[in-house]
Amino acid sequence: MNVDIEAPSIKPIIEKEKSKREYSPCMFYSCTTICKAFGIAIISLVCICGIFWAVLSSNIQKSHTTGHSYEPIPGSINTTQTLFGSLDPRLARSFWGVDYTPHGSQLQYNCGVNQGEVLQDLRLLYQITPRIRLYGMDCQQADYVLSGLRLLNIDMGVVLTLWMDNNQTTYERQYHALWDVVKKHGGDNIIGISVGNEALFRKEITVEKLTTAIKDVKKKISELGYPHIPVYTSDIRDLPALLNDEDALLDNVHPFFAGTLPEDAAEWTWKYFYETKPAIISEIGWPTSPPESSVQAAVPSVKNLQMLLDTFVCEANQRGVPYYWFEFKDQPWKEVAFNESREAFWGIFDMNNKLKALTLPNCTIPVWTKGDLSVPQPKLLAG
Repeated sequence: MNVDIEAPSIKPIIEKEKSKREYSPCMFYSCTTICKAFGIAIISLVCICGIFWAVLSSNIQKSHTTGHSYEPIPGSINTTQTLFGSLDPRLARSFWGVDYTPHGSQLQYNCGVNQGEVLQDLRLLYQITPRIRLYGMDCQQADYVLSGLRLLNIDMGVVLTLWMDNNQTTYERQYHALWDVVKKHGGDNIIGISVGNEALFRKEITVEKLTTAIKDVKKKISELGYPHIPVYTSDIRDLPALLNDEDALLDNVHPFFAGTLPEDAAEWTWKYFYETKPAIISEIGWPTSPPESSVQAAVPSVKNLQMLLDTFVCEANQRGVPYYWFEFKDQPWKEVAFNESREAFWGIFDMNNKLKALTLPNCTIPVWTKGDLSVPQPKLLAG
């Protein structure tokens, strides 16, 4: 067994989350659940001292408890340099994109996300990637992210997602939240809108319902003055029926669930990618715990995650393959939601924003600038 680190104890959080289950889940599906049969997964800062942080924290708490979005304190943050101070030398902006779910953004656990924690996340995310991809609109998560970018005086591209399942109420809630966010923040930092995340794969909706929703979102975003923002889904089931209506093709690609050895994982991904020709890999990653939850030759461990990082990230950048790394940090709520501990440990960082025992790739890519919707065109390399 490859055991690189002891999995952090999340029992207190699990018990807390169990006690909060008052809402019907708007299911964030387990990549394990939806992918075991296929052998691949097609799924799914601020540290400011002194008086300013006390004032900011106070305002953040007020915004969270009252249900209103946080408004910045005028003149508090003037430059990125003032905010960040010295950057973490272990981090480099090498990931084309990163999948991100703020802690406490699940409605079934009574939310809990707040602006302060999102700011801390963004401080780290900005140092490793120019783009992030969210998984839903519940609990003001998109509002906190876009407000956080303004507060930090930084620019990042953000993919917003409307979560879809077999509950129409779920979609309607997310739908209304999406337009509230667009009307408040505009479209400058929005680089895409994903309608659903493999709801077809989970057989929770029909292809007709999904294509109708995609066309409706495209029409609405155009009416609001942002016809350039691409609209798509991460489903590839019934692909011929989807292609005419979506603006890009996304695919969740997990060599772990193919049971590959970690040293073969990058090569497996290239083969899969070039055979299916998705435009964007919306997920790729490797779990770090528990080691006994292996899939054939694929064993969860930090060592094996390191191997995939070393063999995939810089090579993907060189090949011009766009991807979102799955994922930013560990998600303890998933162990409860999916009754499977491996789901909680796919992060580059642990649940407390501590970098795991990893050496991150160092092949820096440019910062993102407003209006940049470009997607690189993949090219084959010798070997």
